[in-house]
Amino acid sequence: MNDIIASSTKFYTSCQDGAAGMMALPPKSVKLIYGSPPYPNADRNYGVWKSKDYLEHMKPFLAGARHVLQDDGFIVINVKANRDKATTKHSSKRSLIVEKLAILMEEEFELSCVDIEIWVKGNPVPTGLRCACQDAYEQNLWFSVAPKWKINLDAIRRPYESHSLETYQGYEYKPRTNGLSYVRKQKVIEPNPLGALPLNVITGGVSSKKGIHQAVQPVYLPEKYIKATTQESDIVLDPWMGSGTTGIAALSLGRRFIGFDIFQEYVDVATRSFNQLL
Repeated sequence: MNDIIASSTKFYTSCQDGAAGMMALPPKSVKLIYGSPPYPNADRNYGVWKSKDYLEHMKPFLAGARHVLQDDGFIVINVKANRDKATTKHSSKRSLIVEKLAILMEEEFELSCVDIEIWVKGNPVPTGLRCACQDAYEQNLWFSVAPKWKINLDAIRRPYESHSLETYQGYEYKPRTNGLSYVRKQKVIEPNPLGALPLNVITGGVSSKKGIHQAVQPVYLPEKYIKATTQESDIVLDPWMGSGTTGIAALSLGRRFIGFDIFQEYVDVATRSFNQLL
């Protein structure tokens, strides 16, 4: 396994617990961890991680991440808090365990929050829920090892809206007179040739890819964070690899990849995909 750290090996996959896999790697050897762990209360083939036990399930993975991430490394966790089950005394309330996970990452594991980004799903799965609005988003908990970090915003810029370009062409911004300090002096904004600044909201559809894995992610999710936080040949790691979406994104962008999963069939599918890609 350590060969990928010291050589130009493109990827390494293994059927094992991701927390243990990370602890077996050399310390400070990975630039980015991107992964989507079992969601709280979700009934999947890896078992149900209930809200009340969720932080204890996650602690070994966070300890592994702390061990393996470089001093300038990052971790992004994509997760959705499924609702707690209704009882005769209360409705199906939304769990706040994801917010508690973010606090755990900051307070116990001393990671710095870059942002909590939102993935808005254009085609959310209907649930028949009648006690609240339809669930249509997931959270990406984006944290840095270093309290002062550097990310490549230019790599993830977006096209300007046409009305924004029209506004910039002939508009001079003037200081506010109501005490707000967004604009401190008269200025004209020149559009960046690479595009507008990226938003912390990602909008897109759920993957339509069908396969043996129960929750296949769209490639555009890990791709954003790989572009923003890594350079070519850096190592990206996914401790919950599944069918290999993170690896596909990393290898397509010229990065190296390490992936762990507890199901051999998922490891086999991902490994075949990586070999075909390369």
